Order: sequence, then structure tokens, then C-alpha cells
Amino acid sequence: MESSILFSLKLSLQVAAIATVFVLIAGVVIAYLLAMKNFRGKEFVDMIFTLPLVLPPTVTGYFLIVLFGRNGVVGRPLFALTGWQIMFTWQAAVLASFVVALPLMIKTARAAMESVDENLL
Repeated sequence: MESSILFSLKLSLQVAAIATVFVLIAGVVIAYLLAMKNFRGKEFVDMIFTLPLVLPPTVTGYFLIVLFGRNGVVGRPLFALTGWQIMFTWQAAVLASFVVALPLMIKTARAAMESVDENLL
């Protein structure tokens, strides 16, 4: 019993750490682009990244299954090319954590970047 608890704890920490690193890197880059650059479709990009915040978690999870499942838009070519299925693996947990946490990082970093005086940059 102890070993299964330790395994679960280790896996949870591993998933959280990896997702945090990816969220930090991607979130800062995306927030910078949204805060400092003007481009066509900026509002649409912001809306897409905000969706996981406003959608129910079950809808977000279903969307990930539709995308990355064995017959999904991304999952089918991935399985055909590599024979690897991401669903129900620890990598899928990292992906789900990433998708849920990324909008929070983008919103926070973007607000911080927009509050900095442009003359200082």
C-alpha cells in the first residue's frame, strides 16, 4: 500500500513540475506577443487561449480526447507515424495540466507586461 501511495505522489509531482515548466515558457512568450505586438486576429488568438478558463472542465477534457485520442485529429496521425498513443499516459496528464494552466499564466503575464512603461523596454 505504501508503494502505491509513493508512486502516486511521485507521479503527481512529476506531472506538475513538467507542466509548470512548459506553461512558464509558452505562457510568457504568448503573453509577450499578445501584450506587445499588434497583428491581425489578436483578439481571436486571445479568445482561443481563454477558452479553457470559461469552458466546463468536462468539455475541455472531451476536446482533448477528441484531438488526441487514437482516432483523433492529432492522435490518429501520431499513432500511424510512431505507433504511440498519448491518451491515458502520464504525458496526457501533463498535456491536460498544461491546457488548463496556460490561460492563467497568459492572463497574469500579459497584465504585468501591459502595465510596464514602454519607454523602459
